Amino acid sequence: LAAGLAAAGSSSFAQEALDVGRYVEIVKRSPPAAAERAGLQQAAEAEGSAARVLPDPVLGFSWGRAHPTGVPEAKGDETGFGISQALPWPGTRSAGVTAGDRAADVLRAGAEGVAWEIEARARLAFARLEAARGLLEVARGAEEDARSLRDLVARRAELGESRESDRIKASVEWLRQQRQLAAVSREAQVAEAILRALAVEPLPQPLLLKPTARPPLPPLDPAALAARLSETNPRLRAARAEAARREALSSVARRARIPDLDVSVFRQRELDKEANGFSVGIKLPLWNANRGEIARAEAEQQVAAAGAARGRSDVLTDLEARLTDLVVAAEQAALLEHEIVPQATRSLELARLLYQEGETSLLDLLDAQRTFREAQRERLASHLAQAFAVADVQRLAGPDFDP
Repeated sequence: LAAGLAAAGSSSFAQEALDVGRYVEIVKRSPPAAAERAGLQQAAEAEGSAARVLPDPVLGFSWGRAHPTGVPEAKGDETGFGISQALPWPGTRSAGVTAGDRAADVLRAGAEGVAWEIEARARLAFARLEAARGLLEVARGAEEDARSLRDLVARRAELGESRESDRIKASVEWLRQQRQLAAVSREAQVAEAILRALAVEPLPQPLLLKPTARPPLPPLDPAALAARLSETNPRLRAARAEAARREALSSVARRARIPDLDVSVFRQRELDKEANGFSVGIKLPLWNANRGEIARAEAEQQVAAAGAARGRSDVLTDLEARLTDLVVAAEQAALLEHEIVPQATRSLELARLLYQEGETSLLDLLDAQRTFREAQRERLASHLAQAFAVADVQRLAGPDFDP
């Protein structure tokens, strides 16, 4: 048993910490994510292929029993068969192929949008677990501080150097921190369960995380991001492709006023003759002329074009809001990291020293501890808010956006 525990301990220490990049790759190759992207890609290929296929030919066969009225004793079988093929008008077929290609583009944009969303969700799950574990460390430190303070105040109360009310306050604070530690521990367990569920494949036990680097946010170029977003955003690409598909379908409807050509080859065998030949059929656009389909297709084209324009405006507006959130979160994180947390740390150290020397009250020390812990929690919350803001921008501009 001792050898097994030693081996398990050494293997856990030798385990390589999981960083966010490697975790994203694990999630992207998980069966559900890979199957969804592959399905959309396959559907896109099917759309392009289906648009190029000719209509199937029609094979006809007839059989009958003939009794000529002029010759009552003559009777026999009569058969006939024929093959018909509809030949689309070249312009109509070309417009139909274009519509099929644009439909394939819509599906390909959807597949890329799925990949972007999967990566953003993976990064957010990793950031949530990092924040939850950071809060857990803060809660453990707070519980240890509260326990140490309770023990110190209890000893002072026994020596008559502290009031009984101070001992009760210290005990209540320790119980409060124990409750907070239990709640934060559950949150960390849930965050790890979510991270493992997204990965699908088993992750090591225990799971070690490599801390994510958080350098200062450099100046951003919203104009360059907006230009890049207009070309690469899957939502905008899908909207443009849908507008182009509707335009091609409108062209199909207009060109369909020139009807397809039906060509048939037939053979008939009757009692008194045999006939071979071919026939040509065409529908005359006199009463209908496809006017209803043309009007419907043109209206849908206008709706799709307006939707693409509105979608571009919405996405660019959303980008401005997300960039603002990112800048605000980064500024708050920098302020907390470099100014507020260090000052709260020094304040706590000073309050602890003064309390040990008997120069300040227990309430002052408890207040300094709460201020320090709250600053630590705000720092972790600001890092998580920054991760959310980055993920929101990546949903719009692409996963390779890395501020």
